[in-house]
Amino acid sequence: MQRSTPMVLLALIGFVLTACAPGTIPSGPSSNSASAPAESNRTLVGAIRTEPDSLAVRPISSGLFASFALSRRMFNADLTLPDAKGNPAPYLAEALPQLNSNTWSVSPDGQMETTWKLKPSLFWHDGTPLTAQDFVFAAQVYRVPEFGAGGSRLIRALGEVVAPDEHTVVMRWKQPYPNADDLTGTDGFPPLPRQILEAPFQQLDSNAFINSAFWTREYVGLGPYRMEAWEPGSFFQGVAFDRHVLGRPKIGRLKVLFITDVNTALANLLAGEVDMVVDNAINLEQAVTLKNDWERRGAGTVLYSSLTWQATAFQLRPELVNPHALLDIRVRRALAHTVNKQALSDSVYGGAIATSEFLASPLSKWGPAIEGSVQKYPYDVRRGDELMNEAGFAKGSDGFFTSSSEGRFRAELKTADSPDWVAEMQIMASDWKKAAFDIQEAVLPAALSIDPASRVTFPGMFTSISGQGEGTLGTVTTAQIPRVENGWRGGSNRGGWSNTEYDRLFDAFTTTLEAKERGAQVAQMAKVFSEDLPLISLLFLAVPYAHVPAL
Repeated sequence: MQRSTPMVLLALIGFVLTACAPGTIPSGPSSNSASAPAESNRTLVGAIRTEPDSLAVRPISSGLFASFALSRRMFNADLTLPDAKGNPAPYLAEALPQLNSNTWSVSPDGQMETTWKLKPSLFWHDGTPLTAQDFVFAAQVYRVPEFGAGGSRLIRALGEVVAPDEHTVVMRWKQPYPNADDLTGTDGFPPLPRQILEAPFQQLDSNAFINSAFWTREYVGLGPYRMEAWEPGSFFQGVAFDRHVLGRPKIGRLKVLFITDVNTALANLLAGEVDMVVDNAINLEQAVTLKNDWERRGAGTVLYSSLTWQATAFQLRPELVNPHALLDIRVRRALAHTVNKQALSDSVYGGAIATSEFLASPLSKWGPAIEGSVQKYPYDVRRGDELMNEAGFAKGSDGFFTSSSEGRFRAELKTADSPDWVAEMQIMASDWKKAAFDIQEAVLPAALSIDPASRVTFPGMFTSISGQGEGTLGTVTTAQIPRVENGWRGGSNRGGWSNTEYDRLFDAFTTTLEAKERGAQVAQMAKVFSEDLPLISLLFLAVPYAHVPAL
């Protein structure tokens, strides 16, 4: 399968959402309005699979396995935005800070200071001017533990945010932060509308604040579209924002349908009811067939993002895990050795999906460092038997592993309600049963996919996905463990793995500026992760995006 880079997908979304690419148009509020009369009244219809629980990137970034790239990009803007090559380009800011200059200084003790100048005439969707004080306020909100953003590497590294004047944002860092000039997406620092949120933030308790209608149907941001309507369970619709920093979008309205069934989403696309499907609206098998058909007829375009990592997490919280044998590294390694990853790729994805051993792809810039350090678990049923015997298990008269202390080994394997993922689960469970593991299958309904507790309180094993990039390395740190005290929000470390050495290495990685040293840190992280095995690394999934020729 030919895969496109994530930046190609961002270019698709960027074309839909804005008039031109960053840096190629004036920053005036309506620089392209005269050039787009033909599209100004058009409503573009898209489909996504999961209804968002929030349109904000922060503070309610709940670590879902659902993708909200389109919906969050529609309504939000940050200081930077990736260009076509994936490099940061100015968005709300006039320019990027430059290391070892008056805009990015590093003190002998490792503390840093970055200075951002905001572009002139920036406005929130309600017409209020954006000021540097909105960034200062955002920092106060992001630090509240109950909102889950405090575990992010950026928030942990950031000391304070000050506003010398209305157009200048100064960030003072407690430690070196290599990506201090690249603040986008989940690694970004989007401002929050102080004129709307400051009073509720001061007056409401954290639960009431986080469940406010502001985060959904009353959302006010800085992105290319402002919220016009939201019908829960059905759709939301944005209208082009005339005062967007990159100019008014060419397409006047963007309606996004929530279609949980992939067959229904595909049928709507083929019938012309929707113009594009994104964020897991269709599955890979459908996309492969659609691509072959559309390319032959010139009927549309299908793109793939191959930088999504899929793994099966073990429940490692002693109070939740069942059976307790999953806390034994020998048992986890035995299960890893009896997963036929290539069979998953061949059976479910036609052999088009690459298998994985670690969070970061071998094709990433850290690939060479990972290859020589990660411990691999090739498919080997005999080795699985040996490890289970070492852990005190033997095959009973019924053919399944049992022990004198724990009885029969029985564990649940759960995944989200997606045809591809359910098919994977069935293959994994079948192979494990053949290898003498009694595995029970369970599916998390789509309606519960946005419920924080349902995603992390599984008893045995849970298969889900995470994004790729440097930030993914931090998703298995202790700081990213969802907990009762933060409403089970706060990160993607769903199994609750905590390893002080991995935490130390990741903290060092996030404060090291020299590339060679950072590569050595990634190598050690791969070694620690793969030896302790908190998750079985499975595949680098390709997420399909499809759109009609008119785009």
